Amino acid sequence: MKSNLKILVVEDSLIFAQGIQLLLEQHPLVEKTLHSIDYKSTLDILKQEIIDIIILDLNFETKEYDGFTIADKVKQLYPKIKIMILTQNTRIAHYEKLFNELDVDAYLDKQLGVTETFAAIDEVVNNRKYIDYNISQMLEIESWMRVSKRENDILDKLSKGNIQKEIADQLYISPRTVEVHVRNLFKKFKVKNVAELMSKYIKYKNANRENIEDSTAPFKS
Repeated sequence: MKSNLKILVVEDSLIFAQGIQLLLEQHPLVEKTLHSIDYKSTLDILKQEIIDIIILDLNFETKEYDGFTIADKVKQLYPKIKIMILTQNTRIAHYEKLFNELDVDAYLDKQLGVTETFAAIDEVVNNRKYIDYNISQMLEIESWMRVSKRENDILDKLSKGNIQKEIADQLYISPRTVEVHVRNLFKKFKVKNVAELMSKYIKYKNANRENIEDSTAPFKS
């Protein structure tokens, strides 16, 4: 295992990046940390420094690029660099693109603690992929949440405290149709009642903290 790691943090939030740098410098294998705030400064640093690991956010305050764009370019130019995604954007579509298309090395939640962050670095240095527990749980929940538009409408109405009769009136469908959808949702999510269904739904919504409407490409559908 290499014992003099150089890590580049690519993050446009200065205070968050500085915190991560201070954290990383406590790791026994880390020799040096650097910080870049955008696409250009990242490539400039890579021309000057031999970097072992990049810790990369996905969302930036611009529509010109995002973390996917940066990861793709880095892997093209410097395929040996390990890329660890550290973000609050956690979705199955992102996971599939990051690992299947861009071959990143880790996918981490920004709420991660010190111990697991260090564990992720150790795994990546040893050429193993890493997904933290929070994200793996969220991905499992999201796989349950692949529902139709009508089912999603009903879930949303239920989460706001509406009863089935009210939902039928609001969606201009019959109470019987709402009942059938709710019953199907019970089966799909392996729950016995609305309370259990809402528990899983709220857990999913909380896991997906980003506002899609405010996200940069390619987060918008």
